[in-house]
Amino acid sequence: MIVLKGKKVTLKTFTRGEHHQFWQKYVADPGMDPEPYIYDKEHVDNRYDIITEKESWYPRVGVFLQDGTPIGELSFKRINYEKSQCELGIVLANDDYKGLGYGTEAFELAIDYIFNTLKLKNILADTMGSNVKMQKILKKFGFGLFNREGQYYDMGNRKEDKLNYKLSI
Repeated sequence: MIVLKGKKVTLKTFTRGEHHQFWQKYVADPGMDPEPYIYDKEHVDNRYDIITEKESWYPRVGVFLQDGTPIGELSFKRINYEKSQCELGIVLANDDYKGLGYGTEAFELAIDYIFNTLKLKNILADTMGSNVKMQKILKKFGFGLFNREGQYYDMGNRKEDKLNYKLSI
């Protein structure tokens, strides 16, 4: 079980109930996902089961406010000890939690965990070309852009580039 405490947020392994609480208030950002999200209890249960099966190499944790409210999900994707790397991803529940520093602090806690607890040397992250907020967060922590995949994402009404970043110690 992962528990990482910050000033604004705590990262910890979701319980099934907390996972449902998060997805019940999730609203897809139309800039990141052209399809609206509709909560489905069975789908969330199945997703939770898959997450727990993959925990050793693809752990996901909840991003919680200090009062215990789940506001996001952070993924340590594809942990590879041979390559000494993993990928990092984050999603916040809705616009109520964006722009307040919660995601930034969650990323800071995750970076520290990857380098100092997992003892990995490289963190990969990606985002869409239009996701300026995420690009700023990545640059703030020293991630460098190493690859741009043109028109990678099909967003229905437009194509989006995929920007690949890396942070190494």
